[in-house]
Amino acid sequence: MKLLLFVQALVFFQAISQTQAQGNGRGNGGQGGQGGQNIAVEATCLNQDDFNQGTLIITEPGTYQLCEDITFYPQVNPPTSSSEGAADAFEPIFPGAYDENAFGLGFFAAISIATSDVTINLNGYTIEQSQEHALLQRFFAVIELADSPFIKGAGPAQFVGESNYLNSGSNIQILGPGTIGRSSHHGIHGNNNSNVVVDSVTFTDFEVAAVAINNANNLSITNCNISQNRHDVPVLGMFSAAKFIRPYGKILKDVGFTMDLRGVETSASDVYDSLVESINNVFNDIMASGSIQSSTHPDEYDLFHNEHGVVDGPCYAFLIHGEGPAVGDFAFAPSLNATKSSSSIIIRDNVIKNIDCAINEVPAIVEENRVMNDARGAVFQLVRSSDGAPIAMNDDGTYKGNVVADMQIMVAKAIIDGIIQSTPQLQTIVNSLDGTIIDWASSTDVTYDPQYRCNGDSMHHVVKGVAIIRVDDALGFRIDGNKIQFVNNFSPPSFSNCYDYHKGANVENADDVASLQQSTNIRGISVSAVTGFDEGLSSISGNDIRKLSSDNAQVIVGIDIQGKSNSISIFDNTVNLKGGVFEDPNDEFIALRLREYSDGFENNIIVNNNSFTQEVQTMAVTNVPVSGCENGGGKEKEWEVGKNVGGCPFGFKA
Repeated sequence: MKLLLFVQALVFFQAISQTQAQGNGRGNGGQGGQGGQNIAVEATCLNQDDFNQGTLIITEPGTYQLCEDITFYPQVNPPTSSSEGAADAFEPIFPGAYDENAFGLGFFAAISIATSDVTINLNGYTIEQSQEHALLQRFFAVIELADSPFIKGAGPAQFVGESNYLNSGSNIQILGPGTIGRSSHHGIHGNNNSNVVVDSVTFTDFEVAAVAINNANNLSITNCNISQNRHDVPVLGMFSAAKFIRPYGKILKDVGFTMDLRGVETSASDVYDSLVESINNVFNDIMASGSIQSSTHPDEYDLFHNEHGVVDGPCYAFLIHGEGPAVGDFAFAPSLNATKSSSSIIIRDNVIKNIDCAINEVPAIVEENRVMNDARGAVFQLVRSSDGAPIAMNDDGTYKGNVVADMQIMVAKAIIDGIIQSTPQLQTIVNSLDGTIIDWASSTDVTYDPQYRCNGDSMHHVVKGVAIIRVDDALGFRIDGNKIQFVNNFSPPSFSNCYDYHKGANVENADDVASLQQSTNIRGISVSAVTGFDEGLSSISGNDIRKLSSDNAQVIVGIDIQGKSNSISIFDNTVNLKGGVFEDPNDEFIALRLREYSDGFENNIIVNNNSFTQEVQTMAVTNVPVSGCENGGGKEKEWEVGKNVGGCPFGFKA
């Protein structure tokens, strides 16, 4: 029945798209875009002026089309109008037109679809985030398929307000030709969406994923072209931490808060002003020259400079996942509740190339089995993983600090003292910096011996390396006819001074300590905890995967079948990961990797008629749950607010 419903929905969308053309909009049937044809149905034009006040929220069903190129640059608090320069630029004004829960972290999208039965026709034009907004708004989707980017209880704030539910779009088409361009996170992002078609769209210059949808039902991504992800990302995730913690510091400055730092009484005003100056230095340098200037701003360069110019966190082309954000490991078993799994997923005939990533593993200190992070969930970072250089700690173990760490400490102290109270815009629940760290930072000579939890990024999401097409926790899928080539992972060798590892729920990658750190790995196609359609097998067929490179990889896998997956037919695929490399079980290159389980689980995976230059590998794995997480305990809420500070399923001791 699921397959029949999907076919019906797809036929419906195809029939609509055949009657639509690209024109001048508002039913006038004029010319538009590149080659603009006459339009057969009334459409609403979207112009640059529609985005002047911020996110365009679509609340009425209908057809909408771009009638010119659009660069998202809200006129609300532009960088030049504020007394603080760029530090508070583009932040929505509350109360006002925007919900303070959903928009508590800023304008999270150019277009937010908060209703159903919507078609967006790109009409040959481009819609993208401006360079300025992409630098200052580090969480963003060009098109969000709901009125908020997170479901209730997920994310670094409470994004869903008093209604307690997300207005997720269904029966949505996003149609090319046309381009979804620059974004500091996603091209298209959504939660709990059904009957979604993305067809003939060009994606470029996204940082995390072209399309990322959690809990999708009847999703089709076809005939899309990804020319490259973003290759000029100027800052690391630490800059997001600076931006996110700033509003809390403003409160402390306004109330005249002081505390000891490094044994000296220090005012919040001084720390706040230093943080704002640092943010502005970064902004001005990048807008003038494209990068932070080490000669004039060495401290900012040391903290925020992105050496490789590519995303330093999760890296995908297409990411389809079960309910909630994909912050944990690859799924091991399907959700206990089938309504929380994605279903009927079609990813077909897409071309994906020139994907460069460099995942930044951020060692997180642990106290009482809790990762120390700030009020927005950013890791309180002491050292840099790539070279072990101290960021906030001196070589002798005393507190060194920096503009971000000092403010994180002050905010944590103020939360504990009750000076900062949780509000929809500035919530405090995820802060875990405790008295041990605060007392250390307050002193001049107390030393600290950190224990580091490895395999997390700057928000302590489980590091998973690069996965170009990732489908997790899904009931029925077809990944057919896609071309993947020229994928590079520039991640440095994994951090070595690890107490334990941010493992997540999937234990099958934990056969040795080395495989617990995944930042350097690449997977061309990864499916995990998946099964077939009600009427037949899922398929991975006719895909062409070539030229994947990572100098420090543990594994580079063309097609990786993970978790308790079954009912998959794998046929007519071509995988050649590197020229001149052939079948060698001792190297990192694996064309196809399968799993066998000691619990007798039947896979029903059929492999035939493939062209694999490298070997097929079957891993014999003992299914041993993470201690305290047996029987799926905690899996369904691995993304919940507060869970990222430790506990099931995030604590894992090798």
